[in-house]
Amino acid sequence: MKLKTILIVTLHLVSIISNAQTIQDKIDSFIENTLNEFSEIPSLAITIVKDDKAFFTNAYGYSDIENKVKTNTNTVYYIASVTKSFVGLLASQLEADGVIDLDKPITEYAPIKNFEDNLVFQGVTIKDLLSHTSGIRNGFFTWRYASIGDYTNDDMIKLLEEKTVSLKNNKSYRYDNFGYNVFDLILSQEFNLNWKEELEKRIFKPLNFKNTSALYLKAQNSQWKLAQPYTAINENRLPNLALTQKNEQTFQAAGGMVMSIEDAQKWLLFNINKGKLEGEQMYSENILNKSHTSIADTNQKGDIFQDVGYGLGYKNGLFRNEKVIYHLGGFDGYFAHMSFMPEKKFGIAVFANESHFGDNVSNLIASFVYDLLLGNVSSISDYDDEIEKVKQRIANIQASFDADRTNRSDRKWTLMHDFDKYEGKYENKYAGLMQVKMYDKTLKINLGISTSFASPSTKDDSVRVEFRDGQGTDILFISNEKEVLALVYGGNVYLKK
Repeated sequence: MKLKTILIVTLHLVSIISNAQTIQDKIDSFIENTLNEFSEIPSLAITIVKDDKAFFTNAYGYSDIENKVKTNTNTVYYIASVTKSFVGLLASQLEADGVIDLDKPITEYAPIKNFEDNLVFQGVTIKDLLSHTSGIRNGFFTWRYASIGDYTNDDMIKLLEEKTVSLKNNKSYRYDNFGYNVFDLILSQEFNLNWKEELEKRIFKPLNFKNTSALYLKAQNSQWKLAQPYTAINENRLPNLALTQKNEQTFQAAGGMVMSIEDAQKWLLFNINKGKLEGEQMYSENILNKSHTSIADTNQKGDIFQDVGYGLGYKNGLFRNEKVIYHLGGFDGYFAHMSFMPEKKFGIAVFANESHFGDNVSNLIASFVYDLLLGNVSSISDYDDEIEKVKQRIANIQASFDADRTNRSDRKWTLMHDFDKYEGKYENKYAGLMQVKMYDKTLKINLGISTSFASPSTKDDSVRVEFRDGQGTDILFISNEKEVLALVYGGNVYLKK
């Protein structure tokens, strides 16, 4: 009888292992087939956790095409706005430790409490900032943090005080980077804390992350293998985005981390198990619950999930009526997907080093995995229609960019003067410094650390620039018959120095 029981248990375990292997094989085949179909994606790394443990982790393609470097599970990817989930957890822990009060008005914290006029900030809390419900905004502020990379704390304090505007008491959900950047400034000015150092001390080291950092220089100077950024919308397809630039300043609290998929696996397990990792309770459940729980109602269609709310750096959503907690992140040359189903104890992270199609393909893979784990599909062929939808979407995106390039190919320069007349430095005290130089029959234009090479515009005395990949904008020069006096970019006037 005892031997029979052992045999039954053994056969049951063999069946479970065999079934798991079948699912893993299907996932691997689906990813391989998908990446063959969408060759625009240079590399992709994925981890899946299930039932409190790692279930599937793999990496595909090249992190560096030029040097033929294959990606692996320790390759580091920029994760952009997924950073918010880590900062949200940091805020929750700081409150638990009695350092901050998330419900306290920010007018009681430096630097806002020292402003001559802080009326626009009254009634706003740190919780409002981190849940995107502050009812205030400041486009200059977020632009300088994320894209310019050339500022001091004094610059940002002055900018926050002088250019923040009210949304007329409208504290409904409005996603942007603003609140996380203000939180960073409050931490440094009121508490003398650096959010990057706090993440390292309170999260990265305790969770034993090996290849994760919010410090740009650490990522650059370490021996880590960094996935290089690529774009699939250029006419040559997949060139390295050499002009995609980051520095320590633009590694900011709303989007400033790199991470490996191996570390993402630990992060998912830690969140699913409400602060427990490898059998040890690293954080209290209350801290994790506070981070995960919705604060703001969103009720909008997301890229893959139906959004219902936003907490401290996490979105709450639904996938086929199953609860999902997640955040996505994208920047030129990168896309990151991080999500988990707390009730089912499934979790998925997908990193890609291409941004225009990387989101579509990464979300397609995540969707297939969830449907497979939930039993909604049984074979790869069940997803043929979904693959066709993504193929059509990508074809439309590529056709749109191709048409735009064709449309611009016959444009002639409309500038009043020779290129050398436009050379110089142009400054807007809020938006930053722009430098214009002649370069190989065109103008090379720098806005902080962002660089663009000018092309002809249809407007008089103007040029077209792309400081973000695929996002063209005109710069209008203000000239007289003798000289160039200023330029206008993004509705802001930059005076020539």
